[in-house]
Formats: sequence, C-alpha cells, structure tokens
Amino acid sequence: METTAYYAFGVPLYVMLVVVEWWLARRRRHVTLSFAPSVGNITAGLGSIVVGLFLGPALLLLYAFGESHIAVVHWPKGSPITWVLAFVLADFGHYWHHRMDHRVAACWAVHGVHHMPEEMNFTVAMRHAWFSDLYSFPFYMPLPMLGVPMEQFFIATTALSVHALITHSAEYRFPSFGFLVTPQSHMLHHAKNAPYLDKNFGAMLGIWDRIFGTHVELDTASPPQWGTTRGYATHDGTKAQWVLWADLLQQVRLAKGASARARVLFGRPTRAGLSPVVAPPMPEQISPRTKLYVAAQLALTMAASLWVFIGRDHHSWTVLVVSAVLITWAMSSLCGLLDARPRATFREGMRLLVTAVALSMMFARSGLAATIR
Repeated sequence: METTAYYAFGVPLYVMLVVVEWWLARRRRHVTLSFAPSVGNITAGLGSIVVGLFLGPALLLLYAFGESHIAVVHWPKGSPITWVLAFVLADFGHYWHHRMDHRVAACWAVHGVHHMPEEMNFTVAMRHAWFSDLYSFPFYMPLPMLGVPMEQFFIATTALSVHALITHSAEYRFPSFGFLVTPQSHMLHHAKNAPYLDKNFGAMLGIWDRIFGTHVELDTASPPQWGTTRGYATHDGTKAQWVLWADLLQQVRLAKGASARARVLFGRPTRAGLSPVVAPPMPEQISPRTKLYVAAQLALTMAASLWVFIGRDHHSWTVLVVSAVLITWAMSSLCGLLDARPRATFREGMRLLVTAVALSMMFARSGLAATIR
C-alpha cells in the first residue's frame, strides 16, 4: 500500500473524528467547522489519493529497489530492531522533508497549500499537498539502506499520519510526555505571525525540534494567527495546489538571469504573494441551497472514489485514468460554486452531462449491463 492509497481505508475514521470534533466544539461553545473551507480541505485530501493512484506504484518500486540494491544491513526476520528503526527514522525523515518544504521556495510552492486554512480543525489535516512525495525519497532512503522492510515502513508512516491527524484540532488535548508532538505544539506550526514561522516541524516525535533548534512554545503576548501571509485565495482544494506556484513563477519571470532565477526557485520562499488575492465568498454568503447541493454531490463523488481506490487492483488503466479525471473535475467544479466563479453553474451542468455519458460508456464496456439484462 503506497503512501496515499491507505487514506481511503481511513475515511470512516476521518468522518467519525470530524463529527466528534464538531460535537465537542458545539458543547464547549467554540467556533465550529466552516462549510466552504472544510470542503476545500477535504477536496485537497481526496485529490492527493487520486494522485497516489499513479504516483504510489512508482514509490513502491523505488522502495523495493532500495531494499534490493542499497541495503547494507540485513536483520533476522521478525527482529524488533527494524520496527524501532521504522518509526524513528520515518519520523526523522519527515522532520527534514518538512523542514525543507519551508526553507526552499519550490518546495514551499508545493507544501504551502496545507498552510492556507485560516481555522484549525481535523479537515486541515486532510489538506494534503499533492506532489510532495515526488522529492521525498532522499529523506527516507536510510530506511531501506538499514534493512527496514517496506511493510514496516508504511505501517510506521500510517501511524505518523494518524498521529498528525489529531494534532490539527484544538478540541483534543493530550500531554507530550516530554517527547510527543501535541495539538498545542503543532497548531503553532500553522501560525503565520513571526514568533511561530518555520517552527515545530515534527510529526509524532517532538525531540527533533528540540535537538535542531526549531521548537517554539506559545507566547501569550502573541496569539497565533492561522494561515499564510499571502492570504486565503480559494475554497477549491484542486486550484489551491497551483496558487503558490503561480506566485513563484511570476517571481522567476521578474528575475534577471539564470542564476537569479535559480536563487528564486531554490532560495528561501517569499511569503507574500505577488499576484493579487481575491478572497472567495465567506461561508455565510453561500446560500443554503448551494451548500446542500455541494454536500450531496461531494458525498456521491467520495463514494465513487472509494470504489475506485479500494478496488484499484481490479480496474483497468482506462478506468483509473477516466475516474481520476472525473473525480478531480467534480471537486473543482463543486468548489467553483462555493467560490462563485463566473459561469460556475453552467460548468457544473456540463460536468454532470459528461460524467453521465462517461459512466454509461464504462458501465456498458464492463459487461455489467449484459449481466443485468
């Protein structure tokens, strides 16, 4: 199971955690989930699983190659040492991968989508950057080199992901026991004001931040403000993947000479965007009718997505590619309604028409129609 496909099996857990979080927030009279930003976060997460349909197998092959060709240690089968290495080194690799995401402009253009929300809740944990795995292997290469089996590595990364999920909500609090990342510490990582920028990178273990000088505690004189200095530009988790890239490429075009452009791409990120931010409608400005329609269509899209993700080994490449296009189109079109984009209603109608035709053709080619008759 690659790094994103296993998220599909966690959907019931995500739904349960979001419902419990909403109930706790209501009970404590805290701010509850905002509809449109939450939909944007969920679509970003769903899109990362779509990308994982194609990127995941390549990651599996890469790890298998590492096990076969660069391993310098071979442990007895069932050795507990490999389990310890899997969890410690996976978390260590995540720390440095995450730290580079904040220190290199091209990496921030990928990762920054995760930091755009201006409220903190479980749905923010689902807001994944789609392409961060493209450059993740160097940070995790020590695991196959030291003989950690692939299954143990992915179990460890799954555990890290679950832990990271619960560190995005203010409604859940637990002690650090001196070494764990907690919601109290990780939510500071999402703050955009100066005391907290580029701090608290850890996923599960907070020791790396303390060792390498990136740990920060809450400063009561400077309450955290969520989001990015660029501003929140769209409810669309698909479109948001490209917002910071547009800013970065604009900076590259303005740079004079190849060396200057390279410094823009691989130097420290410029936090403020160059392109103007047009804020999308606030949640209360979106009609209840639109919210109901988007919620219903998103639920249908997610149900269809689970059929694709969980049964991926039984689907042809044609089905996977067509499904990926339809799922991504659905997410972007529905969020276009929330963003009140020009002609969003017409484009949603066209999406429904094309989707109906595509599904009819896939249904006919699958042989199910003949079976039913």
